[in-house]
Amino acid sequence: MVHNNPKCSALLSNAASKEQLRKVFFDCDIDDNTILTKEEIKNAFDRFGSAFPSFRASRALKRVDKNKDGRVSLEELDDLIDYAYKRGYINIS
Repeated sequence: MVHNNPKCSALLSNAASKEQLRKVFFDCDIDDNTILTKEEIKNAFDRFGSAFPSFRASRALKRVDKNKDGRVSLEELDDLIDYAYKRGYINIS
């Protein structure tokens, strides 16, 4: 049975959009080490259609890089995804 609950649909859409963001970030991880550099993050924001991907990458790092190593680790990735999602980077194709 399918329920047409708007709250449920919004949660599913939110989760799907965040999963799309996660996929793009991983696709931009050029060396496949699951650690994102500023350049890799910039490439992701470029794919998201950001007008200023370098600026957006710098701001994202400033917000989510908890250990201040200049990169985003797996432990920090969810914060990066939330950062991108809250700024309207959703439904990426």
